[in-house]
Amino acid sequence: MPRPLRLLLPALLVAAIVACSSPADSPPAPGATSPTPGTTTGAAPSSTPTTAAPTTYRPLGTSAGIATTAADPAFEPVAGARASYGILDRAAYRIEIPENWNGELVLYAHGFAGFGTQVAVENPPRPLREYLVANGFAWAASSYSENGYVPGIGADDTLALAHHFADQFGKPKRTYLVGASMGGNVVALALENHPGEYDGALSLCGALGGIEQIDYLVSWVALAEYFSGITFPIGQPGADLAAIFLTRLPVLLGTPQTPTQAGRAFASAIKYLTGGPRPFFAEGFAEQYLVNFGLAMVDPERKLLVTRAATNEAHTYAIDPDFGITAQELNTRVRRFPPDPQARNPAAHPDAVPTTGNLSAPLLTLHNTGDLFVPISLEQSYLAKARAAGKSDLLVQRAIRAAGHCKFSQQELITAFQDLVRWVRDGIRPAGDDLSGDLTDIGRQFTDPLRPGDPGGVD
Repeated sequence: MPRPLRLLLPALLVAAIVACSSPADSPPAPGATSPTPGTTTGAAPSSTPTTAAPTTYRPLGTSAGIATTAADPAFEPVAGARASYGILDRAAYRIEIPENWNGELVLYAHGFAGFGTQVAVENPPRPLREYLVANGFAWAASSYSENGYVPGIGADDTLALAHHFADQFGKPKRTYLVGASMGGNVVALALENHPGEYDGALSLCGALGGIEQIDYLVSWVALAEYFSGITFPIGQPGADLAAIFLTRLPVLLGTPQTPTQAGRAFASAIKYLTGGPRPFFAEGFAEQYLVNFGLAMVDPERKLLVTRAATNEAHTYAIDPDFGITAQELNTRVRRFPPDPQARNPAAHPDAVPTTGNLSAPLLTLHNTGDLFVPISLEQSYLAKARAAGKSDLLVQRAIRAAGHCKFSQQELITAFQDLVRWVRDGIRPAGDDLSGDLTDIGRQFTDPLRPGDPGGVD
């Protein structure tokens, strides 16, 4: 493969990850790197002071020490609302307040945004944003001060924005947190570490397990290595995985549509890694097949904090029969990648370890059955942790029968938010799915509408 193409492809994969990591509204237009704080209400913008992060809690994030700039956060409010925007510390923010504000606030935490040095704000998903404004809810969103897989920084900056909103517009009667993809990790960290700050939360396709999300990507690569028979030079100086992943693996494993026998075995192990037989697994596997090698391609030497912290040491793999290998043999032979204990240290890096399930407020989650970027198995793991922490009464989970990452209908989003609000305001715990067992035909109660090609059972 020509060298320019090998250098370009990892960037393209990261772009694909960013594109599917959050069901956000259209991205902000590129703008000045020093945005002017202001308010858009039809009048001239007014000055808004810069505010540092709150100091009442220990920081959850670890800065990579890379200088960043912020895309201009200015935006047009929807009809019947006013917009406020600016910079807090190094993070850009947006706030939209309806004219008939009901006194309640929704904080939106966006997903993974790549590894670039420009940070940018994402609006909530358009259907949800329009519902919020139409029903009197104010919303606010932070860019975070750094990119990368930085859920701790996301939680810190979102909390700073919540405090800024209270300083500028008055303390809300209730504050909700909505997070998508990596933003689901932000949600879990916030509810576990910032008690009393949020009255309830909604996680959309969320990486609730914390570093377990990156552990999963390590397992994806380890299984591909085993079934392909290639030894990947991961962790070696100057390692280059692009040619292996993009030219050699397709020969040895085939494609999701035309797999070799080794490729079918790989898909079987991935099926059990991600939650077992369930609707739309095959479609989700095909969609994420190359993208899930992206982090290893970007950081083959395992230098980033999250890749140093990640491991597959303790994972027990499963596989269907008739592939010529038992689960015991697979678990014995697959390569194990140990974590850097200094990176996977809860005292030093609270966001580079698994979450705990020790919830402080109600949490409702939506997850696609065919999500292979953030698999539904992370929901299963979080349920087990919440039960162990004695907090399962604060967790309601819903499976949505669809392929892909963050693929929710307008009705699914709005119904989930309405049910969360009713839970917080009135104490009426909403219905959910039991994700602790067999997922073969899960999700019929909350999928609206059923997607074309719904298998009606195991896929």
